[in-house]
Amino acid sequence: MLIKYLRFLIIFPLAIFCSFALNSQRTDTVRIGIFTDCQYCNCIESGNRYYRLSLAKLDSCIHEFNSQQLDAVFHLGDMIDHNFESYDSVMPRFRQFYAPLHLALGNHDYMIKPEYKPGLTEYIGMKETYYRVDIGNWSFIVLNGNDLSCFAPQTKKQKEERNEMIWDLFSSMRLNGMPWNGGIGSEQMNWLEKQLSQAQEEKRNVVVLCHFALDAKHDHNLYNNRELIRFMTGYPCVKAYFNGHYHPGGYSEIDGIHLVNFHGMVNSKQNAFSVVTLTPDSILINGYGREPDRRLGIRK
Repeated sequence: MLIKYLRFLIIFPLAIFCSFALNSQRTDTVRIGIFTDCQYCNCIESGNRYYRLSLAKLDSCIHEFNSQQLDAVFHLGDMIDHNFESYDSVMPRFRQFYAPLHLALGNHDYMIKPEYKPGLTEYIGMKETYYRVDIGNWSFIVLNGNDLSCFAPQTKKQKEERNEMIWDLFSSMRLNGMPWNGGIGSEQMNWLEKQLSQAQEEKRNVVVLCHFALDAKHDHNLYNNRELIRFMTGYPCVKAYFNGHYHPGGYSEIDGIHLVNFHGMVNSKQNAFSVVTLTPDSILINGYGREPDRRLGIRK
């Protein structure tokens, strides 16, 4: 009897400690799935975009993500291409992910007939077009780059803000004023400021996600990319910015913020998606297919 009691005194505190350690690890370490620009359409390939292959690629991505313990999955925009009916093939697959799926809106998501645009977000299950997801000590802030857009529905105020922004870009000989890009409006920027201020006060790490690039080559950047970069660098809590849109992908680092442009799934016959592990001191990207592996240290 005494031996059983002594064994209990040893094992019980050890079990409590192990449970606490595991919970602490879950809090500090977060694992998410990232994929972007699956851009499915039942149409023939155009250049290096293999639209019909996207369903098979998506099935492979779902199988891999579901075989791992992920806290969340994020798709960074351009779910479909051309036809609203394409959502009927994509959305049932999106519901197969075991981990919670979070969506960002891309420009191609709105390249549908005008009558379908107002009800799009409700159809795909988005309660808000920009929002924040907290997992452990990490906050994932998803922005709506179609806030100022040539394709998404616009209010009079949004149109005025968009037109002024595009005019300023072309007046400055900057090519990111193209219609296939988008911008972050003043109201959304005010919301972002509140989110980052709160995260900074709470000592949380932040990853900002959006469809549109901030530092891509050529003419595929967010309308107000420079302004958003300057704004984020003022908040040390921001560790990274994840995006799609520019299908060849890329990486740069500006003032301690890692700008990761993930490869578009639709491009080439080879797949592209990632599992990202976030720790207190690193962002570890395990790439599949065309997506490279990366190990990125985070700024303090």
